[in-house]
Amino acid sequence: MIMRTIISLLFIVAIPFLSGCDTGPPRPADFPTLHRVTLTITQAGTPLEGASVTLTSKTPQAYSTASGTTNAEGVVVPRTYGFDGVPAGEYTVSVSKTAIEGGTEQMAGNALITVGGRIYQYVAADYLTAGTSPLSLDISGRKEEAIDVGASVRTFISDNVRD
Repeated sequence: MIMRTIISLLFIVAIPFLSGCDTGPPRPADFPTLHRVTLTITQAGTPLEGASVTLTSKTPQAYSTASGTTNAEGVVVPRTYGFDGVPAGEYTVSVSKTAIEGGTEQMAGNALITVGGRIYQYVAADYLTAGTSPLSLDISGRKEEAIDVGASVRTFISDNVRD
């Protein structure tokens, strides 16, 4: 009896694994093969944490952008429409990092927001958009690449006004 109970419990625990459970939504039928790309973004040789990185295809195609945010080591693994990886092709890489200086944090409903302060950009304007960035990558398989966005800058964008 005990052995039968143990076997039954093991079978119940194993069902999700045996049935091939998926952890996310299915990919569209026309979705391309994705390649894992790991980028390390630095600024004057120092890892750039919290930067938004976007890869924009140089040729018109479906699923033409991939993006992500760098961690404390400046590393980002871009995702294409929520899926890990980047389709094969040639891409322009743009990098941006903004932050609010000053101001105070307060709750607005369930969200913590910053009221007041000033918004600054910390990456040179050349790297901010696909139209101006000199950075490019050719993706044809798994890729690891280091990219430096030059000297640190601090450019005022606007006052952080919230009503």
